[in-house]
Amino acid sequence: MLVENKKREKVCSFYVSDFHLEMMLLPYITEKLNKNEEVIINTQKDLLESTNLVVSRMNLKEEEKNKILSLDWNRKSTVEKVKENSNIVLIGTEKYIENMNNKISDMKVNNIKIMDCYDFEEVQEKIKDIINNYDKSFNTLGFKKI
Repeated sequence: MLVENKKREKVCSFYVSDFHLEMMLLPYITEKLNKNEEVIINTQKDLLESTNLVVSRMNLKEEEKNKILSLDWNRKSTVEKVKENSNIVLIGTEKYIENMNNKISDMKVNNIKIMDCYDFEEVQEKIKDIINNYDKSFNTLGFKKI
């Protein structure tokens, strides 16, 4: 009997501003890229300008900066790039994140890590309910098992 490995790690995160989000995510993303892991950014709003600003002020090698900026920080609503062994970062409203997760689920892609990044202002009343749907949470201090 063949057993399929369908590992899907689900992580949630909450941010108060675009800069807060980027300062939180960039060390994580840099680590993944330095390990040659696939990182896919899927954001509801265009974060390219603010990401450029944050990256320009970081103490990183030029090659690392270029790798980070080559990711799709501009507004996308597609999951076509999702493939096995990917680290996927979804950024947006609760409805947007739910919609993107449903599309990814329909694709039946295995061995992925999904980090759902919620705008704190939008979901602050529901944070406890949201957290219950995840394996871990992520903030400026790193990952915390739920």
